[in-house]
Amino acid sequence: MKTSAHSILKACTIVGISALGFASANAADAKDPVIYKDLVNPILQAKCVSCHGEEKSKGKLRLDTFDAVMKGGSEGDNIIPGKPKDSLSMIRVHYPLDDDDHMPPEDKDQLTKQEIQVLEFWIKSGAKKDMKVSQAKPAGTDAEAIKFVVAHPPKIKAKKASKPKVDPKVAAARAKALAGVMPKVEKSGASLMAIAQDTPELRFSALNVAKKFKDDGLKILAPVNDQILWLDLARTQVTDKALVDVAAMKHLTRLHLENTKITDAGLASIAKLSKLEYLNLYGTQVTDAGVMKLAGLKKLKKVFLWQTKVTEKGSKLLVAKIPGLDANTGFKAAVVKPVVAVVKKPAAPAKPKKPAAKPAAPMTPQVALGKALASAKLAADSASKAAADAMNAANTAQQVVKQAEAALEALKKASTPPKPPVKPAVAKKPAAKPAAAKKATPAPVKKATPPPVKKPAAKPAPKKAAAPATKKPAAKPATPKKAAPKQA
Repeated sequence: MKTSAHSILKACTIVGISALGFASANAADAKDPVIYKDLVNPILQAKCVSCHGEEKSKGKLRLDTFDAVMKGGSEGDNIIPGKPKDSLSMIRVHYPLDDDDHMPPEDKDQLTKQEIQVLEFWIKSGAKKDMKVSQAKPAGTDAEAIKFVVAHPPKIKAKKASKPKVDPKVAAARAKALAGVMPKVEKSGASLMAIAQDTPELRFSALNVAKKFKDDGLKILAPVNDQILWLDLARTQVTDKALVDVAAMKHLTRLHLENTKITDAGLASIAKLSKLEYLNLYGTQVTDAGVMKLAGLKKLKKVFLWQTKVTEKGSKLLVAKIPGLDANTGFKAAVVKPVVAVVKKPAAPAKPKKPAAKPAAPMTPQVALGKALASAKLAADSASKAAADAMNAANTAQQVVKQAEAALEALKKASTPPKPPVKPAVAKKPAAKPAAAKKATPAPVKKATPPPVKKPAAKPAPKKAAAPATKKPAAKPATPKKAAPKQA
């Protein structure tokens, strides 16, 4: 009897856990978990705090404390209680992995499906600090996700030994160098700023002065070369000569060179950037032989090769040299999709692909605004893909227009020659007719002069004698009278 009562009492004390089936949990998990403290916070500590914590807070967003999580950052409402689909943190989690605004970044440990569901359930339940699992009453897949995370808690990496604080002399030297460079950059119209708050790492962009930015424009950055991590030279006038200066930026991780005049020769300089992770060569003249010079960049994760002379075969060879590299040549977008659309119109495989895009369902007007705000600083990056598609479409349209114009010219030339020969032929014939008319006119004049004209005058005389008979038919009653003598 005592054993039975003890069992019942124990079941009551852990009702929230037993209801979810947390049988294998350890002693700490045997309690009714507090959703934020025992589930949400460990997830954030393991997957988010490295970029949004006390030491580094990108976008002025910290996720290391409850108050900081609820406060949000400079780019929108991080958490909106009751509305996970409108919360910026959840919007970014559902972006495609290769999107610059996807969180966590592509090179970081990603959230599991169950961890995402736990975060969404917490927000949906009101995003409260002290709410327990039993109070939130999860059911179905939410309950299963919580059970999974309790049984498989995220592994929080041990904090690395904190980096020694920068020597005051070094910090002073950097500040002095930046103070000397900044006025020159501002005068040129370009942009130089810190990648994140409270960090010496910098990003440089020549987007605003692309049309006039040339090779010598990078010279002014020499004093801060070791601080530059992102460099955007897209659509500028730089050539291979400028890449010698780029190679001096040893810590560079992102490099935009799309629509520039660089060639294979310049890629030898880029091959020296051992920390490079992202490279955009869209619209350049590089070839298969040139990109193979990048085979030593083992940290390279994404390279754009659209509208270049690099073939699909060449891109595959490069991928074989760098495991995990995504070499985007645009072949699939330009060739494969149109074929599928034409050949497989009646087929249904295209329809199941649409549901796959349902993660984008959060794209409500508020969501769209959040994305716009989130990607404002990297507008050039996020627009490059759309620009590539637009360029392909524009090129195709221009070719069609040229073909149509050529066909129209051919038609004009073909229709013009026959008309001139017809007009002169018609003009000659009427010229001959008036000549014949002139010859015919004198002949009747000569015939009218002889005296035989008097002979016909004699013929009308007998007709005058019959005049009285003509007067009778003039009157309608005379016709029966003529008929009477004929009968006689």
